[in-house]
Amino acid sequence: MKGFDSKFSDFPDYILGITKEIWEDRGLSTLDSYYAEDIIVRSPTSIVVGNKGVIGATMATLAEFPDRRLLGEDVIWTGNDEEGYFSSHRILSTSTHSVDGMYGKATGKKLYYRTIADCACMNNQVYDEWLVRDQGAIVRQIGIDPKKFASN
Repeated sequence: MKGFDSKFSDFPDYILGITKEIWEDRGLSTLDSYYAEDIIVRSPTSIVVGNKGVIGATMATLAEFPDRRLLGEDVIWTGNDEEGYFSSHRILSTSTHSVDGMYGKATGKKLYYRTIADCACMNNQVYDEWLVRDQGAIVRQIGIDPKKFASN
């Protein structure tokens, strides 16, 4: 893969590898190199523009869920060196709702939920990402009605 670090054997290895480095290894500083400076990250709850915003959002998530783990599961992908690489990967997250935050007062409950991340990459960087997290699974596990949560 032209422009990508040789430590990655192929594109799925890159996607799973950077997910592990960022979240499992708590390598937030790697976001400076793996995420383009002008990246756009879209989710149902926000659009974050710029690498610094992504780092801030990641830090906010870790503040509310300090033990959060993202376990990359499956990667489907397409692409080439000239047009870039595009992936969709499923992630199983585990965490404990141990700090007050956007989900209300901490409940201490252990959570399990999935996220789908779609990434556009070129030259060892993610430059566009779409994230869909199973918010319903999160709020149900901490005792909040999903309809009530969505209406707030």
